[in-house]
Amino acid sequence: MQKYYEKLNNIDPFEEKPQGYLTDDELIKLLNSKNIKIERKDNLPRFANNNNIKMSRLVRVGSAGSTPTIYLKPTETKLQEIFQNCKNNNTSLIGAEFLEKKKKKILEIFDAAPSAQDYEDKISKIPNRKEKQKLRDIKWNKCYTTTKIAAEVTKLLNVNCNRKLVSSVLKKSRKSQLDKLLKKPT
Repeated sequence: MQKYYEKLNNIDPFEEKPQGYLTDDELIKLLNSKNIKIERKDNLPRFANNNNIKMSRLVRVGSAGSTPTIYLKPTETKLQEIFQNCKNNNTSLIGAEFLEKKKKKILEIFDAAPSAQDYEDKISKIPNRKEKQKLRDIKWNKCYTTTKIAAEVTKLLNVNCNRKLVSSVLKKSRKSQLDKLLKKPT
């Protein structure tokens, strides 16, 4: 991917701001109104480049400061795509908020789930093979693995979640209760 400053240096600057273009303040205001949080103006060209927002430059007045950058106003679908990308990026401001929501949801699902160890105790007490198999089937349908919890969080919050995040959250917060999770049969 070409760096934003390389793209901007290859474009002839405009004398005046064309119709449909936004200044950096106007773009930040638009993004913030669509729940895409941007705090730093100095990273805006990089953000625009990473999200394929077309940029250009204006002719600088005077010799001080940098050349002003202008941005083509993104469409609604583009704004929704940017929001979704930011939600799934844990280093963005929105992504950090959703990471906390994911962690809370992981713990909620884990706490509400039945314990696989309880089912194992019941299975060990039953002598009949068919009854044991029925109980094993129920255990595998009702209890959770880290992958099942991740899939549930993804479905509920509409953000990407993986088993590694689930595992790290549970090891940090519920280390003594990990026997509640399903384990592959050996």
